[in-house]
Amino acid sequence: MKENIGKGYVLGRQLFIELWSLLGLEPMVCEGADDFPVCFKKLQSEEVAFVLVESDWAESIPEHYKRKARLPEGPVWVVMPSLKSSVKGWE
Repeated sequence: MKENIGKGYVLGRQLFIELWSLLGLEPMVCEGADDFPVCFKKLQSEEVAFVLVESDWAESIPEHYKRKARLPEGPVWVVMPSLKSSVKGWE
């Protein structure tokens, strides 16, 4: 039986990560696609079990990173519904 090793991370915009980090997930602010390469590199150097992201934010990730994120040996990427529609004045 394979043992799960690693932490749960929440990645994305400030409000989204703040809410999920209250539950003990490791926060990583990554406001947009321009910040993603640095965030992705940091995730590759950590022991990560899963990464929680917001659906609207996840759509902005460059396609070649989406393919890398789907590799079986990497962490599981969990896409949650967007807060954008439920928070007035989000952007």
